[in-house]
Amino acid sequence: MSASVAPSPDTPEQRLIEDFERHLRNLESARTFGKAVHQSRVLALGLKLLDSDAGIAALYAFAPRFGPAGLFLGSDWDRPETLQPGFVRGTLLGGGLNPALECLSELRTLAIAAGEAEGPEGFGRDEARRFLEAVLAQNLDLLFPPATEAAREQAGLMGERLSRLFRFLLAELGADGILGAMVGEVERVLLQRPIMIQRVERLLHAASEALERVEVDDEAAIEARRLIGALHGPSACAAARSLDEYRDAIAALEPEDLDEEARIFGEAMAGTGLVSPQHAVLLRYLVDQAPELLPDALALDRVGQVSLEENRGLIAEIIRFAIRPETARCIYGLSRMLERGTLFFPPVAPGLRRLMVLPIHPEVERQLQEASEWPDPPPGKVLLLAGTLSVLGQPRGVDQGHNPTCQAARAISMWAQNDVGYLLELIARGARDDELVMHFEGDAIHSGELSFGLAQTLHTELDPVSLVLTPHLDRIYMEMSRRTIGRTGDGHRWVNPEFHGWWVYRGFDEVLDEVTGGIRECDEFIRLFHAAYHPEYNGGRQLVYVQPCGVAVTDHDGNFVGWHAIAIQRVARDADGVWRVYFFNPNRDKGQNWGQGVITSTHDHGEFEGESSLPFEQFASRLYVFHYKDIELGDPDAVPADTVASVRDAIAASWAAKMAWAPKA
Repeated sequence: MSASVAPSPDTPEQRLIEDFERHLRNLESARTFGKAVHQSRVLALGLKLLDSDAGIAALYAFAPRFGPAGLFLGSDWDRPETLQPGFVRGTLLGGGLNPALECLSELRTLAIAAGEAEGPEGFGRDEARRFLEAVLAQNLDLLFPPATEAAREQAGLMGERLSRLFRFLLAELGADGILGAMVGEVERVLLQRPIMIQRVERLLHAASEALERVEVDDEAAIEARRLIGALHGPSACAAARSLDEYRDAIAALEPEDLDEEARIFGEAMAGTGLVSPQHAVLLRYLVDQAPELLPDALALDRVGQVSLEENRGLIAEIIRFAIRPETARCIYGLSRMLERGTLFFPPVAPGLRRLMVLPIHPEVERQLQEASEWPDPPPGKVLLLAGTLSVLGQPRGVDQGHNPTCQAARAISMWAQNDVGYLLELIARGARDDELVMHFEGDAIHSGELSFGLAQTLHTELDPVSLVLTPHLDRIYMEMSRRTIGRTGDGHRWVNPEFHGWWVYRGFDEVLDEVTGGIRECDEFIRLFHAAYHPEYNGGRQLVYVQPCGVAVTDHDGNFVGWHAIAIQRVARDADGVWRVYFFNPNRDKGQNWGQGVITSTHDHGEFEGESSLPFEQFASRLYVFHYKDIELGDPDAVPADTVASVRDAIAASWAAKMAWAPKA
């Protein structure tokens, strides 16, 4: 077995390991009829040892003894040759001691794969390795946890244990057997174009290690190399050199070779959404020595090229100030900001220039630098401007991370689309003063005077803008909600327009009865949503401003997980003629299975970058509050009865299955 981290002597962890071994010996010496008593104690202690890397390493050292000791006696795990990888997940996320049995079984299987333990006939080293590779490939979200509502709800002690165990399995097995699954997951996530890509980077790091062990260049290996190249330098010139060496190398290139270098970097970024630190070095060189190559290096379309030409001085200032190897991710945001034409809005150029000279509050400076992944990060105002470029260029790439702050992430995204000047003002105020001031029905609310929000502790794996704004927005939203207590109806009716802006429609409907907690006037709710948003029932009106709404998130079985703030972007037909709701989900991973066949699409049905979509009726089946323009409604009675019944039945069979339903009037 491989070397592992050993616990310090005479520590609680070491005593726990000794206690585990003592009970394992008792199990080994017990007669068959008496093993059950010792099994439960061994499993309970094993679960505790999953809390640390050293504990897992100790369990692995004991793993060859599990089978002969009778740890799995009387259970399905006693015959590993009959186990199915597809059933592992359900067991790991279940209750009782079965998750512990499954975890220790995986370590026993790993010992068989390594030749440290004997497997039964038909389940030798090769079979054991294939089993574990299938388990890892089918559970990449446990190995590299995504930031979704369901994952956040499931997170906790057991979630941390499983992630730690799966990382141990991957380290021992190597990733070459799951390379194809990892590449597919990377491609799926990158199609959503998130700002924060740490999970993608971890997957590609594992893929890079796997490539060292792969002997054939199959499709997965070729694609993995392409993606890794985009992240670490897509050209031959960049891949073979350090950053300093690359800087010198491009200065010595002939004009035609420099032109090709700019094109390679631009195409790699546009094709993957990934940016390498070398890209920052290239842009900083081009802006002074060959500015005519910037459109190629940024892969700009016609709108982007015009925007660059009209704002060449500002873009040069931004590149010199904010584009560095440490902030290279924002290059994609800069490119998309130019292509979106954002700089043609009058407040944007002065707002960006303001951030270059803005004095940063010492606490904000500390937060920005501590959250950076670089050991010697650049100044806070550099990080902040870089983050602002990402948010303005990728407004639907904003996310809440692992925080219960979907309201704040949604607001930042909507402001970047609907009211960019206001967003720039908030960024400046939050960075300079470490405080925001907003108004609720005429009264000023100062975030610095508020003590709490929904996030008790903020996970700081956020983009710089979200890092600065989220704590303040979270507290202010909570205070606005508090001020609606006692009113009849859902507080979002009053909070959303005050919090987000005048462009939030004042019409509002809800399907939950705030008093009883049950379902009220469901059919009317469904009809009104169709009459407000469905072009076939609302007079063909398109949505002008992105609108906030709330959904009931469900798991893959359709069971209720929690309430979630999202935003409706638009309603349109897809290529197959199906009416779909395209929406912004502030979760980092937007491709989710909500059960009953309700699977959010992120790229297969005409979605723009960062959008999710569902067929209209499926979306309606998870909706619980929405805003609408009451002077531009269609006829609710025109919605067919069978359509209403279909949506109602889906609600009743999923998130509202355990709720009381008010009788029809």
